[in-house]
Amino acid sequence: MNLYDTWLVKEPLSHRGMFNKEFPENTLGAFQNAIYHGYGCELDVQMTTDGVLVVFHDYDMMRLCGVKGDIREKSWSEIKDLKVNGTKYSIPTFKEVLDLVNDQIPLLIEVKHHKNIGKMEDLIIEALRNYKGRYIMESFNPFIVRYFYKHAPEIIRGQLSCTFDGDDVNPICKVLLRYLVWINYNHSDFLAYDVDDIKRPQILRIKKRMPVVMWTVRDPKKLEITKGYYDNYIFEGYDPKDIK
Repeated sequence: MNLYDTWLVKEPLSHRGMFNKEFPENTLGAFQNAIYHGYGCELDVQMTTDGVLVVFHDYDMMRLCGVKGDIREKSWSEIKDLKVNGTKYSIPTFKEVLDLVNDQIPLLIEVKHHKNIGKMEDLIIEALRNYKGRYIMESFNPFIVRYFYKHAPEIIRGQLSCTFDGDDVNPICKVLLRYLVWINYNHSDFLAYDVDDIKRPQILRIKKRMPVVMWTVRDPKKLEITKGYYDNYIFEGYDPKDIK
């Protein structure tokens, strides 16, 4: 498949849905809002201790739900009634999001970092095999990307990366990720790279081999500044249709 002919590069993608104060990020409201405006969505998948796939970005739950604790260390029963940012919206399961979207828009699914790679990935693969819509996956963890290559090679997969400045990442892994050494090892089909560091010669070289998706554009002015370094972008906080 030539990814340059697919939705991956055709239209910008909304970051965690088209969210705002009424429709918090990664909630059914934000995804419904993206559907209404006609934009595909980037979203984040994690797993509870009892094997429920949930759509939630942070590891710590304080910012979004006002409670302490790592969502990866919670059971579904502990979090299912929590509200996001004080709204009526709860943390959705991955199944609920797939059922809502139902191929109305495409999905860019980020698989969040976690230990013991395999169980969560197998659950995601199973869910996607039963889903008839358009989707691709990505992860910062190169071993997760490789797991999908080995166990579900039909799923288009991408490596997320950035400079990792200030991140608690193993120094060796940080260098390998920053300089994109992993993309051959894990057979990435595309690269997703940080808007704030995308203007690098290496990105241009990779762009000749595979599509580059830029994340996350919060200021539309950066689209012109970074022109030529990306094939598509993920946006947040505005509607690209409103930009003249």
